[in-house]
This record gives sequence, C-alpha cells and structure tokens, in this order.
Amino acid sequence: MQSTLRTRLAAAAMLLVPVGALVAAQPAAAQHRDRDGDRYHSQRFDRRAPDIFDVTPDQGDRVSERGLTRIAARFSDDRSGVDPRTVTLRVDGRDVTRHARVDGNDIRYADNLRPGRHFAEVLVRDRAGNLARRSWAFNVVDRDFGRYGYGYGRNR
Repeated sequence: MQSTLRTRLAAAAMLLVPVGALVAAQPAAAQHRDRDGDRYHSQRFDRRAPDIFDVTPDQGDRVSERGLTRIAARFSDDRSGVDPRTVTLRVDGRDVTRHARVDGNDIRYADNLRPGRHFAEVLVRDRAGNLARRSWAFNVVDRDFGRYGYGYGRNR
C-alpha cells in the first residue's frame, strides 16, 4: 500500500513540475496601483490604446526640400506600456520602420523626399494588445518656394 501511494505521489510530482515551469515562463503582467493605492494587473484591465502625439512635420506643414525631411512621433501608454517591437512607421504607404530609429517612446526617420504631398502613419500597440494609429499629411516644397511663392525669399 505504501509503495503504491509513493508511486502515485511521485507521478503527481512529475506532472506538477512542467506545469510550474510553464507558469514561471509566462511574462508577468505589469503591476500598477490605482488611485486608491490598490494593485492591479494593467494588462488585464488595460482597454485603452496608447497615445501618439508630437508628430513632425505637423498636419499640413510645408517643409523645404533642402536636405533630409525628418519625420518623427512620440507615444506613451501609462497603463501596460508600449511594446516597442510593434511600432510601425509608414511613409506614403511604404513601411520604413527598419530604417527608422525607435528609442523608448519615440520614432524618428529621415529621407530625401521629393517635392509634393506626403502621408505618414504611425501604428503602436501596448503590451495588452491595444492598437493606436495616427495618420497625417504634409507637403515638401521646392526650395525656391519661399513664404510668398516662387522666386521670393531667396536673396532677391
């Protein structure tokens, strides 16, 4: 009877070890405190997408074509946090993320864009999987296009 009990306990212990390893291998949810000071797991309760702000150039801006056009955006998520692996930047529908620099809570990219209207889009997910998307358009103008139109503003 004792050997049968020992065998069953040993078999049960062998089954529990892999289950414990699976639980330990899962990423822990970020813990925060709510306004009352109680802890909560933000991934479970986070249903809000991250914020995307400070886009450059701004919507409708006119940018001179001299040199590189710099495109940037900042983002944040004060709940589960932004997942930096999910940040995507598209310029004129083309994914340029691998040529951009993602640092903490911002993305920066520079390219020699031709004169004309251009579209930028940033997509960001937080660690809870919520998606934020921000799109905007700006114009790259010929360097001879000054404040008052062609030919003005250039040493005349």
